[in-house]
Amino acid sequence: MKKYLMVRSPEALINDNKIGYGWKQINFASHDNINSLIKAIIDTNGSIGRMTNQVKNYFNLKKDDIVIVPLGKNIAIAKVLGEKLFESSFTDGHGANQIRVEFFRKENKIIRIPRSTLKQNLESRLKLRTTIGDLSRFSEEIEHLIQNLNSYGNFEVDNSYQEKSEFYEREFKKELLNALCKGNTRLKAGGRGLEELVRELLKIEGYSQVDILDKKNGEGIADVDIQATSDNNPFLKDILVQVKHHNGETSAHAIKQLIAYEDEASSNAYKWVVTTGNISDQSKLLAEENQINIMEGEQFVDWIYTNLNKLSIKTKANLGIVDVPKLSWS
Repeated sequence: MKKYLMVRSPEALINDNKIGYGWKQINFASHDNINSLIKAIIDTNGSIGRMTNQVKNYFNLKKDDIVIVPLGKNIAIAKVLGEKLFESSFTDGHGANQIRVEFFRKENKIIRIPRSTLKQNLESRLKLRTTIGDLSRFSEEIEHLIQNLNSYGNFEVDNSYQEKSEFYEREFKKELLNALCKGNTRLKAGGRGLEELVRELLKIEGYSQVDILDKKNGEGIADVDIQATSDNNPFLKDILVQVKHHNGETSAHAIKQLIAYEDEASSNAYKWVVTTGNISDQSKLLAEENQINIMEGEQFVDWIYTNLNKLSIKTKANLGIVDVPKLSWS
């Protein structure tokens, strides 16, 4: 049966017709079956925890399966070719374990489909804060999108317009990240403003209860900044978040805070470290070994950009964002 998966692949891979997943200490391509792979992960890490289904779904991708890669306010769709690759030196995000795919293109440019054109349930599913997500229940809608792609359908955009749009998007994200890192915004100081921004983004994505917790809410170093739950959307899993407002490297301390909190709370919630900075490869390995997700600065501004039109006027003003149209030929 054909599989349909969401894969939050590093964008650096897609132009080479590849998708990538983490676990850089394990070479998926060296295993013939999923049981062998899971045993290797457990032998290396001690456990696989909540990642079992994600690992299975990614490893079992085969020729002609379909993957959807979220790209800010857009998505790209690819057919799986099947070849597995391993690049242990890959540093541009979690992407050491790679699979060759073929993205739908026109004139050699990847077709980007606006998320706003998707039906509500599929668009909601893509908000799931996991790296891999099963989209099988949306197979009919996805196949309809693929039919349109073959003729470019409603997604045809003049190449020069698209290139300009992508250029301005990249520049905006770069400037926003720089402002966040250097504190050149009107967000509240001491990290509180960033926590409030993350809380607003989680509410936009459908979480019905999002709480900023009191400081030092665990024993020892155990600590969580934000707890989010949703009673209304079955696709949204409970999450615990550590938020770090840093310029430069965020140390492993944030990860260790969540590890300690997990030991104490034994929660089934997904755990995230969200930072405006970056995290070392060694710290990423520690996070991966403990089933903790990482969102670095570039991914964070992608998240902001995706939800830009839903942010409150006050939040946009605090970030220094103004809604002014720009001519693509200026």
